[in-house]
Amino acid sequence: MKKAIGIFFIFLGIGLCTFAQQKNPEKIYIRFKVISADSVYANLRTCIHRSPWYVSYPTIPRGGENYARLRIKQNQYSPWAEINGDWGTIILDFRNPQPLEEVEVEIQISTKNDESGIFKTIKTQEKGSIVSISLPFDYYNNPGEILTVRQESEKHLKMAQSLNLSQTNLPEKFSFYTGASGYETVYKDPEIWKNELKTLRILGINGTGYPSNKQQLDIYNELGFSRFITANSGNITQAKNEKNLSPDAFAKIQAVVLADEPGNLGLYQIEKEPVENFHRFLEDNSLKPKDFNAKDWSDIKPNTDRKKVEEIAYNWGPKYGEAAKKIFYWTHRYAQHITILYYKTLTEQIEKEYNPGVLTYVNYTDHPIILGGIMLPGSPDWFEMARQRATSLMWTEDWMYGGIRSWGNGLYQRLGFLCDILRNGASKHNLPLGFYNTMDNEEGIRMKGFIVIGHGVKIIDYFYYGPTYCATENYWSDNISQYKGVAKVIRDIGKAEDLVYPGQPPKRQVAIVYSTTDEIWEQDGAKGQEKQYLHIALAQEMYPADILNEGLILDRDLSQYKVIYFMDKHLPSAALKKLRTYVENGGTLVLLPLAGEKDEYDNEIDTITSIIGANAKTSINPTGFGTSSITLNQITGITNDVPVSLSYRKAEISGSVKSQIIGKFSDGSPAILANKVKKGNVIYYAFMPGHNFFAKVAEANPEGNVTKFPELPRKLITFPCTMAEVMKQVEISQGTFEADLLVSEKGTALILVNFTRQPIDAVKIKIQASGIKSVSSVENGEIKFQENNGYVSFSMPVNGVTDIVMLKK
Repeated sequence: MKKAIGIFFIFLGIGLCTFAQQKNPEKIYIRFKVISADSVYANLRTCIHRSPWYVSYPTIPRGGENYARLRIKQNQYSPWAEINGDWGTIILDFRNPQPLEEVEVEIQISTKNDESGIFKTIKTQEKGSIVSISLPFDYYNNPGEILTVRQESEKHLKMAQSLNLSQTNLPEKFSFYTGASGYETVYKDPEIWKNELKTLRILGINGTGYPSNKQQLDIYNELGFSRFITANSGNITQAKNEKNLSPDAFAKIQAVVLADEPGNLGLYQIEKEPVENFHRFLEDNSLKPKDFNAKDWSDIKPNTDRKKVEEIAYNWGPKYGEAAKKIFYWTHRYAQHITILYYKTLTEQIEKEYNPGVLTYVNYTDHPIILGGIMLPGSPDWFEMARQRATSLMWTEDWMYGGIRSWGNGLYQRLGFLCDILRNGASKHNLPLGFYNTMDNEEGIRMKGFIVIGHGVKIIDYFYYGPTYCATENYWSDNISQYKGVAKVIRDIGKAEDLVYPGQPPKRQVAIVYSTTDEIWEQDGAKGQEKQYLHIALAQEMYPADILNEGLILDRDLSQYKVIYFMDKHLPSAALKKLRTYVENGGTLVLLPLAGEKDEYDNEIDTITSIIGANAKTSINPTGFGTSSITLNQITGITNDVPVSLSYRKAEISGSVKSQIIGKFSDGSPAILANKVKKGNVIYYAFMPGHNFFAKVAEANPEGNVTKFPELPRKLITFPCTMAEVMKQVEISQGTFEADLLVSEKGTALILVNFTRQPIDAVKIKIQASGIKSVSSVENGEIKFQENNGYVSFSMPVNGVTDIVMLKK
């Protein structure tokens, strides 16, 4: 959780430096005068907002910890101590030689090691031995904002109180977590900690980390925290100690986090595992030595190095090369198996030690997918971790912001993509979802929170309150805009909890294939970005899409889907056959260049390519193929020519395809084909429509927040859904929205996110629902509606970035 926020501060720093008259000094000097005690020295360290995060310095005075004669007498100044001039917190722990029970002290900060450079003097009294001074980002130009952490905690509490937030009708079942660090390490007085926790409770936070002692527990109980998360990677003694602290509090542990941002540990564990374990894994997957051109298992050893595969094929010939490719593929699956088994074992252990119903999770980092476009081989397989119940709660994070140049390019709907990976993987065992929403402004917090809630998340942890003075770089304690966003999400959910909490996303008629097999063979992130762009465009056109890996393709009845999008080059032959059968039985399969050309062993296969109805030769160029425009057949429903940017993959189509062409490039060459295959259809794009969509979004939003989403590039992606007569469960007359349904026996909740960020009057909305007795929204109250033929229709203004419409039975 510590990596991405640096990007945010690059932009923040640029903005702040614009107004700064002079930089903070590279070095500063600090000295103290203790008024309340004699013969004192101080341990000195800093918490800074960059790596290495924490810095320790020699005691003041040097040697004072060992020699009483060097210690500072009462009402005398210590020598000046030099420290780096970083933005952060100066932490002084006073001793003589035992920690002081309380301290009254004057502290001076200077740009020089003498009085001529003093720019801040602080006099303070603290309970306990620690006095900490918080330096703001621009502390040298703004010394008036240099505060003790006690003053900081009081400031945070006043910020929350200034919002005049209602404390009624807050969520009871939904969980909203965060925490406040620093107690015992940055300050000793529990009243400072209580100020921070009171701030969180005013905002509506109802969960936090498990207490480490009776005093902390009493404070939590006093302030009304009702649930806890604890971190435990299999420590039985820790579980027993937590229970001994308080059986009542122990029963309130909702979830146990096993690991934060874990990698695919199996990749590094393989060499330590007995080779017999690999052989048993192969046998469990119905494989035999002869499948690898071997007489017995002793000839087969795991290998994750593709270069070795190529060397074997070159030196030993195709027969051995084929065997090497199989070993390579199954070794990567074995690595994931090791990882899954490790967390599955931990989950089983935790479930024995903790109360029934406790959840376990790992936080899957979003970095590889959002930035890199791929999950494997470095990350755990999210799908299989869920399908095999390695944990009982699926969880990931976001590091996104609204600007086109920020992490994730301002496309908040990427979070829906992440959630849909988790949700589809979790479907086999009906596992719940949780999410870290990281710092942002009010609008961003509201939009991100509603997106993940709309995709089924029931637990949100707002990572991380901090506070600023004791956090590395992940905090929002000084951001009143985030205060407002957090408080708004929580209160909106409180108003709609009776529908939102039990509600689940309804079955979808559209899916996107996510082949982890392809990531084993090719770590090219552009294909993963394409999936995300497709997913976003489909959602904006009200065609929400499931994300299916190989296992889900084989498990599910694909007839529930009218359209499936597929672009990965590699997919197991069994899954390819399932997709072909899906088409032949009446489905629409949308293919992009290279889709389905190879099986799990990197062998060419024509199961899918033979139903394109043409020969397609694909070129790959990361820098792109320039621009063009596409003229489309009227059956697509697109009457205007569509300008396109061509990047990543482009196919040249040959063969007798005149009757199949439904889209032509400006040079007359085929851009999109439609081919009838028995009862179904194949739609083939000779380019990457998702990358085109993003290119046009970037053109429309060159700077700032992403609020404009050109319609034609989006429809260029979604017209196969129109052709396949996919029934929209939500229709919205204008604007660009994420509009997710959560359906339960009590009715339907529509979770709305308005990406234009502008008020829209009289938006007409139509929702698939029946037996509805009332319609209301968080922002508009009661709404007049009509119900006809299984749809509820109404009109309402959308004045903000989010709303929840409640259709109650």
